[in-house]
Order: sequence, then structure tokens, then C-alpha cells
Amino acid sequence: MSKLTTMKEAIAAHVADGDFVYIGGYICRTPFSAVHEIIRQGKKDLTITRSNAADDFDMLIGAGCVKRFIATFLSLGVYGLGRCYRRSIEKSIPHKIELEEYSNLSLPLMLMAGAMGMPFIPVKDMVGTDLMNVKSFMGDNKYKMIESPFDKSPVMLVPALSPDVGIIHVQQSDENGNAQIWGIGGDCQWGANASKKVIVSAERIVSRDVIGMDPSRTIVPDFKVAAVVEEPYGSHPGYTPGFYDVDFVFGALYQKASDTEQGFNEFLDEWVYGTKDRADYIDHYIKKFGWEAFHRLQARFGFSFPVSYEY
Repeated sequence: MSKLTTMKEAIAAHVADGDFVYIGGYICRTPFSAVHEIIRQGKKDLTITRSNAADDFDMLIGAGCVKRFIATFLSLGVYGLGRCYRRSIEKSIPHKIELEEYSNLSLPLMLMAGAMGMPFIPVKDMVGTDLMNVKSFMGDNKYKMIESPFDKSPVMLVPALSPDVGIIHVQQSDENGNAQIWGIGGDCQWGANASKKVIVSAERIVSRDVIGMDPSRTIVPDFKVAAVVEEPYGSHPGYTPGFYDVDFVFGALYQKASDTEQGFNEFLDEWVYGTKDRADYIDHYIKKFGWEAFHRLQARFGFSFPVSYEY
């Protein structure tokens, strides 16, 4: 049965106030369309997580949607630390979020444990760091130290993460939610499969036969998926390999706008509240920056060498 719907309907039906939400987009394929819709609908008290968080998380924090953040870091890349993130921590604007920090390896492993149905997982890279000394809402359950039953050495255990809903943007999916990616994977596969249900946003919808021709690209099976949204340019201003590049001009625009609380709110008024959906957002972008600027983002086609799955 087809699970195709709109982003507005998907977020309304599957993201509730207070939910624990995994948001994909480790460097690429950020589900910005979904992030904008969460803000439009005024979702609140969310716990959010992903390794390598960026301007999408900064935006959610600045819009007041976030209560808790299980984090590694939050960066605007070349533009430095997220401005809204910093205002929240330092000045409680719009409110102070609760922050639990892990390393950029430990957090994906926690999602991996959740995806595999394990209650915890051993890690090494946090041992001896100050991340052991700072605990927030997870308290003593942030980690546990045990003695290895094999060689008696100290071992750090961290808990599995199992978000209520995962939101990912992918290159292609069928109508049932068999979703495929290429390019940097990051923790996307683990985060989606650790989640109780998944919203898939896709650049294009293809047939089940197309999915079956290259099955190793499928990162989430349809039975995990609650909703599928065909959303071209759903990751802009981020990039989706094979479709479009990072929009550095727009990134600079967000950085400058988010330098101040007023500028950030004006940005939301124009680019989030002022657009009803992703198509309207892209139409506004073209009217403001011109077709040529939009067209320059589109990827050239450089297909990989074909492989055979026959036997």
C-alpha cells in the first residue's frame, strides 16, 4: 500500500510534542523541508539527536521547538558555532535547552545499538575525556564503567538510543518506503533503524523494481516507514549527491541573519512561515536569487561504473 503523503500531513501525523526525534543529514541529505514544517506547526518540547549537527538543529533550537539535545557538536561549518544554539545555552533565548554531549563516534554507536536491539554498547573514545565529568538530564545513565569479563580492563558502556521517530532525506524511495542513498552515510542508516517509525523524504519516487535492481543502497525497509514524501530539493540549502550542491550563498545568509535574535526571526518569517511548503520555498528562492543561481546548484551527471547482480 502506498504511503505517499505531503510533508505537512506527515509531520502532523507522526511528530508529537515531547517526542524524541532522530533527524538525518550527516553532512549531506539534511531533511530541511521536514525541519521547516516542524517549525511551522509549532512542535515543542522535542528531544533531538544526530552526530555532526548543523544549521537545521540550530534553527529548531532558535524556533523554540527543542527541550533536550543529545549532541556531539553543533556547527555552521566555516561560520562557526550555531548562533541560536549559543544564545540558548548562554542566555536562555528563547529558552535554555538541556544538553547531553557525547563524542562523534559514541553517538552513532548508541544509535547502532538501538537499531540492533541491544540495550547498550561499549565505547573507547570518551574514556579519559571531560565528557565523563559533565552530566545533564541522563544523569548516571549517561554511561557506566564495568570491568571486562575477559581481561579485567575498564570498559565504558553507553545506552542504546531508540527515538520515537526518525526523519531522513534520501535520493530515492518507492511508495512503500524502501529508501536508498548514496554519498556520505554518516549515522543515517542506524538512526533511521533505531527509530520506532520513520518519515522518508525523497528527491524522487521510483518503482519497487528499480529499488530491487540495486538493493545494497537500501538503508531502511518499508515496514519501518510510516510516511513517504516526494520532496525535490528537500535538503536545500544542504546538498544531495547526484542532485544539487551546497548553497554556500544561502548558508552565509543564514549565518548573518542568525547573528541576532531579530535577524533570525526575520529569516523564519521569510523562509519558513512565509512559505507554505517546499515548492513555495523554491519558488521564493528563484524569485529572490534568480533562475541562474538556482540552476548552478544542480549536479552534473557522472554515473558510477555499472555492476551486475546476476548469478
